[in-house]
Amino acid sequence: MWIGSIRLVVATKDLPDGGTGNVVTAVVLRDGAEVARLKLDYPTVNDLEPGAVRNYDYVGPTKLARKNDETPELLQNLGKNPMPYPSYGLEFSNGLEGHLKIRLRIHGKDMWIKDNIDLLVRFIRHKADSVDTLGWKEDVNWSYVWSWGQDVPMSTQFGEGFTTWTLRLD
Repeated sequence: MWIGSIRLVVATKDLPDGGTGNVVTAVVLRDGAEVARLKLDYPTVNDLEPGAVRNYDYVGPTKLARKNDETPELLQNLGKNPMPYPSYGLEFSNGLEGHLKIRLRIHGKDMWIKDNIDLLVRFIRHKADSVDTLGWKEDVNWSYVWSWGQDVPMSTQFGEGFTTWTLRLD
């Protein structure tokens, strides 16, 4: 199974001290190994403010470079039709459940309270290009995967919250 795009719908707790000006990153893990590093940040918006709900979309090869799991890489300059893998995306050979985790990290002392995070993805699948040609195509629609609703205070300030918090898909 290949993921071509990730959408994190992030809600900040609606409390006076729930928001942060610090950057929060989300590291996508496959069986404990990092496969993508994402930033929860819109440079022109105060996005992790109290009560804010934002979609963070990571779409295409510049955001999700190809990270094979069990599908071996072809030797350089060796072509195959159809290719055994798409040109970008994250492979989860054994599915998402029990294999995918997202590790949140706050980069500063200004506390942030995670309210809810929803994970949606667009899968990349083998689809017919024409009558006799098979190729890789990313789904048009987002597929809901999971929600994490536990409120979690995050900060690098001692005693104010967690520096990292791992969201598990079980």
